[in-house]
Amino acid sequence: MKIVLVTGGNRGIGFEICRQLDNLGHKVILGSRDIIKGKKAAKKLSKNVIARQLDVTDEKSIQNLFAFISSDFDKLDVLINNAGVGAQRDNDEKSFFDDVKKIMETNLYGVWRMTQVFVPLLKKAGITPHRKGASEASLSSVKNTMSTNFYGAWRMMRNFIPLVQNSDNGRIINISSGMGEFKKLTGEYPGYSMSKASLNALTIMLANELKEKGIKVNAMCPGWVRTEMGGPNAPLSVSEGADTAVWLTLEKKIPTGKFFRNRQVIEW
Repeated sequence: MKIVLVTGGNRGIGFEICRQLDNLGHKVILGSRDIIKGKKAAKKLSKNVIARQLDVTDEKSIQNLFAFISSDFDKLDVLINNAGVGAQRDNDEKSFFDDVKKIMETNLYGVWRMTQVFVPLLKKAGITPHRKGASEASLSSVKNTMSTNFYGAWRMMRNFIPLVQNSDNGRIINISSGMGEFKKLTGEYPGYSMSKASLNALTIMLANELKEKGIKVNAMCPGWVRTEMGGPNAPLSVSEGADTAVWLTLEKKIPTGKFFRNRQVIEW
């Protein structure tokens, strides 16, 4: 039996991951920002599923969950970063993420701003298309998306790596998206795409860093799934969307530092 933490587990793909793992007899910690919604979701499953409040914008909430898992299990076999949400930081974390954000402000957002300033002139010269995309995105919106989808997942990994390291076969699974595939970046949905591309890059970095500690870190794309986010016209069921994450959780031998879809490695 594995001990698995699923963030954002009260609905959508996160809940389906919890349901499938529960059916297979594993202990699941269903993390939910709203504990009432989390408990309501857990009631649909067996007693192997424990709903716990997890608001990763609140450092105390993270530490409370860490303390609970540490006290009751002393390990975490799998961390599944399904929900990308930001976290309130303590002093050390604040310093770390402030440094990261300063670098991003210059190297990413700075270049992005320059592009946006000069795009009107380039358009007049007929150099760029008039289709709205990354060159005209709201950087405020981009930063909000990055805060949840990228920094949120990073904070979760930084906090829970010590417990994952206590597992005999520790794993971290980041729920990413094909919209973050480097070779397919088009400028559409720039904030979301950039956040997932950044999460993919972080997955590679941590996979290399944690390899010697026996922790495998991978990303997966669930595809376009019929959830609240994906909408009713999506071609895949929520069960199909959750399948690869469950497979990465349970498969005896998997690589590390890879990007998966439909249980197959895909290009970054």
